[in-house]
Amino acid sequence: MTTQLDESRRSLQRDLERGPDVTDPRASNASAADGIGSAISSSNSSIMGEDVQPDSGDEWGPQHPCYPHLNPYVPLDSSEYATTRIIRVKRDWLVAGDLAPTFSNLYPEILDPAGVSEPEFRRIVEKLNKALTRIFDPFSFRNLLDSVLGLVTGWLWDDFGLAAAKSRLRNLEKWIEKWNQEMEKTMASEEGVVPPKLIPLRQSGYMTLDIQIPDPEIAPASSSIRAGESRNVLPTEPLPVLGA
Repeated sequence: MTTQLDESRRSLQRDLERGPDVTDPRASNASAADGIGSAISSSNSSIMGEDVQPDSGDEWGPQHPCYPHLNPYVPLDSSEYATTRIIRVKRDWLVAGDLAPTFSNLYPEILDPAGVSEPEFRRIVEKLNKALTRIFDPFSFRNLLDSVLGLVTGWLWDDFGLAAAKSRLRNLEKWIEKWNQEMEKTMASEEGVVPPKLIPLRQSGYMTLDIQIPDPEIAPASSSIRAGESRNVLPTEPLPVLGA
């Protein structure tokens, strides 16, 4: 009797020290196979388990770098809305991550006939990326000093526009305005030609670098099947139930 009690105590102590049993994940996957099916293992699969074409920058559509977007920066009833389009340059997260808004230097060839050459485009992107990286660097001495002064003054330092980031952003916006004026002077001799224009970054929320160009009169993407949309369409109404 004593031997049985000792064995039960040892087994109980062993279980408490070991902790709860860990379920084998392979066993759970095996049991799930009899239920709703295998788990989705690819980002290119939908919830129904079908293959979905991934979004591609080479496919013609709003994600293409040369796609001419409607101009949201002018009134709908203005002549510029009908005669101009917007080329969007996407953010490049590999330059500074999420510390600063930087833009891709992939050249949209549709800008060439609009008056923006590839060297000029790369010069613009390099100028903006360097300036924005410096302005939004959270570890720079001036930004750290502005943060401390803002905290001490109850953010009045920022409200009065004394922070270096705000003044540098204003200077960057002035540079964009100067570039637009130079392009207007350069193409003023050509009648009926709309010069390219850089949209201020504050208007685009620093999410894209928008460039206004004359309407290239390119057909929009087909709306029948969008990029990344499933090719199989599910019925919107339930099928009729057939009687036995």
